[in-house]
Amino acid sequence: MFYVRADGNPKIGTGHIMRCLSIAQAVRQQGGCCTFIVADCEMTQLLEQQNFPYICLHSAWNDLNQETAQMEQLIRQESIQTLLIDSYFVTPDYLCRLHGLTHVVYIDDLNEFVYPCSTLVNYSVYAAQQDYSSRYPNTECLLGPQYVPLRSEFQDLPGRQLRREVRDVLVTTGGGDPLNIAGRFAESAVQMFPGVRLHIVAGRFNQYRTQLEHLARKYLGIQIHYNVEHMSELMLSCDAAVSAGGSTLYELCACGVPAVMYALADNQLSGTEAFERSGMMLYAGDVRDNEFFVEALCGKLAVLIRGYPLRRHMSEQMQQAVDGNGARRLADRFRDCSIAETKEAKER
Repeated sequence: MFYVRADGNPKIGTGHIMRCLSIAQAVRQQGGCCTFIVADCEMTQLLEQQNFPYICLHSAWNDLNQETAQMEQLIRQESIQTLLIDSYFVTPDYLCRLHGLTHVVYIDDLNEFVYPCSTLVNYSVYAAQQDYSSRYPNTECLLGPQYVPLRSEFQDLPGRQLRREVRDVLVTTGGGDPLNIAGRFAESAVQMFPGVRLHIVAGRFNQYRTQLEHLARKYLGIQIHYNVEHMSELMLSCDAAVSAGGSTLYELCACGVPAVMYALADNQLSGTEAFERSGMMLYAGDVRDNEFFVEALCGKLAVLIRGYPLRRHMSEQMQQAVDGNGARRLADRFRDCSIAETKEAKER
């Protein structure tokens, strides 16, 4: 059985759950079963909507050491063969104890210590620059954007044909927007770029929906999108994007949407800086404690709007880097691991 241990809430957003859902859906498409293990009920409605069973630990999402014994019992009780863990709050002891009982897969974004696990996944554009081979001699490492776990709607999209004129710009901040980046940016951008429509995606935990709706009533050039079911369609309808760091950047790559990105959390810094170095996206910096972030975002967007050759070059690079099949590749690998370990168990 394949299980996922991940959380989502207003403080940490929905990114962990969303990328794990992509993998779980790929596992299900291949005939497998997947159950989620969560600390609380913040994301259970979404799991129910996606028809995935779940186990709620009623534990602390930011202190996984408290649940170690509970998880050990679950692994034995549920005969868990493969456990995917996606949390920034793991500790060496937590992983080591679970790794001793089952095939543990860990998604690494931070590279904070050597993670005791059977398989380590780092799908970032900078993964190849990390010294994984020497530090993980006995661990399978799945590295690079070919493993980014996107939903099936982002698989094998055709080469992007860009319009010369930028008419529609996507604005996305992830599951939440604690600093109201979207609203503050949009109010300036809609005046600075007349004739450009701003499509703001309000995430599940966005606390500024009332203010965003006020902006949409005030300016014809602002449209708010809630509960977007087919994000790829919305992305493909836009000529450029302004986005926070995270998995959304890889979705934009699959769609070939030239983007201005910014960092909103520590775990986004390495990824956004690596995208900038690659030349695939423009980086407006870390917006936290930056009173001039609106000017920075608008300035970078102006570069994209004026530069059709730049947008075309970026779009081509983005789609070459990400084909959208990462979740399927990971599901294939996890299935092979489960089959091999089941065979070993029978032989013993």
